[in-house]
Amino acid sequence: MMITNNFEDYPEHRLKFFSLLHAIATHCCPALIQLSSQQLKLVMDSIIWAFRHMERNIAETGLNLLLEMLKNFQASEFRNQFYRTYFLTIEQEIFAALTDTFHKPGFKLHVLVLQHLFCLVESGSLTEPTWDTATVPYQYPNNGMFVHEYTIKLLSTSFPNMTAAEVTQFVNGLIESRNDLSTFKNHIRDFLVQSKEFSTQDNEDLYAEEAALRKEREQQRMLSIPGLISQNEIQDEMLD
Repeated sequence: MMITNNFEDYPEHRLKFFSLLHAIATHCCPALIQLSSQQLKLVMDSIIWAFRHMERNIAETGLNLLLEMLKNFQASEFRNQFYRTYFLTIEQEIFAALTDTFHKPGFKLHVLVLQHLFCLVESGSLTEPTWDTATVPYQYPNNGMFVHEYTIKLLSTSFPNMTAAEVTQFVNGLIESRNDLSTFKNHIRDFLVQSKEFSTQDNEDLYAEEAALRKEREQQRMLSIPGLISQNEIQDEMLD
């Protein structure tokens, strides 16, 4: 109750709680995999709650925890059950956060989660349907085709100002570029920047990773020139 009533109260407790879950997922993976369906749902609901959070540290902890869970279950004998239950929910929630301008600092991790999902579904390692066979009348030949159509419908709802052709082109690009992280990330970023929701925003956070790499390269270049700058000055700059 302390952390589920809203997103503001007890921030330290929230961060410690999700950090504990992350540590369990990293170091005690079998314990999570062997949870009952009700217990696992509580964990997954907690993870989704975390990356919805407006506090950057908590959201990032939740996203890193989610990535750990996805990798753990992909490598387990329960991958079909897990992804049949949570694949669509995770995709929907990640796209909701990705397309929310308040969650731009999480862009890098959103991209990694989506890349994992698209690579997984196109790999053929899921041998059971990710859709509900009882409610979906059309039986798709494979999960890749289903997720392709589902994603188009999902994003068409999220971006009503974009044409069906634009959304379809974007989803096709996701699938085609899934194995190249840089291309995959740029494809998503270009889509967001061109959207109405992001076009009038300061999108510096979407380029934060590249900016950090440029800064690091420049620092290394300056350090390589004797007498140009001291190590202490570089360290002071990194702390700013």
